[in-house]
Amino acid sequence: MEHCRAWIESAGCDWTFEEIRQGVERGCFFLFEHPEGCMVAEFIVSPRHKVMHVFIAGGSLGAMRALLPQVEAFGRKHGCDSGGATGRKGWTRFLAQYGYRPASPAVEKEL
Repeated sequence: MEHCRAWIESAGCDWTFEEIRQGVERGCFFLFEHPEGCMVAEFIVSPRHKVMHVFIAGGSLGAMRALLPQVEAFGRKHGCDSGGATGRKGWTRFLAQYGYRPASPAVEKEL
């Protein structure tokens, strides 16, 4: 997992590398590794859906192309009925070629 540190730290999320590592060790997060990148995902469960949610992705686009089918297969294997991702706006365009579409806008306010 250590070779993914730079990608995780540069992903722009609120989690530290150590928090991600601990989450992976506890089984709360799932790390998908490639020599040129990684993705970190989690399950989001609601009463009617289970989503394979990628919240960290970093590395080369080739790595992302290689990892995406693995992430989707993992989600299906574990009963997910959909997949999704949050991240920088550019991921929307990249993921569109794989059938992903914008789902809903998000807003945020510091309290």
